[in-house]
Amino acid sequence: MEWILFTIGLLIGSIGGSLAVAIVSAGRHSDLDNQIIDLRIQRNLLKEELLRQKPKRKYKKKPFKKKYKK
Repeated sequence: MEWILFTIGLLIGSIGGSLAVAIVSAGRHSDLDNQIIDLRIQRNLLKEELLRQKPKRKYKKKPFKKKYKK
């Protein structure tokens, strides 16, 4: 009789523990997803601001040296 109660207790405890871990990890996962979205938006805004402040530089190309055959 004791081993039946022990087995039932283990099953209920393992199910409850796995549910608790799943709930906690889901909350953390959603927090991290929200943080990633916020950082992407912030990166795009900063990129646009930098592009507005500095005009793009136009670099002069170096002359290409031709190799002559002997």
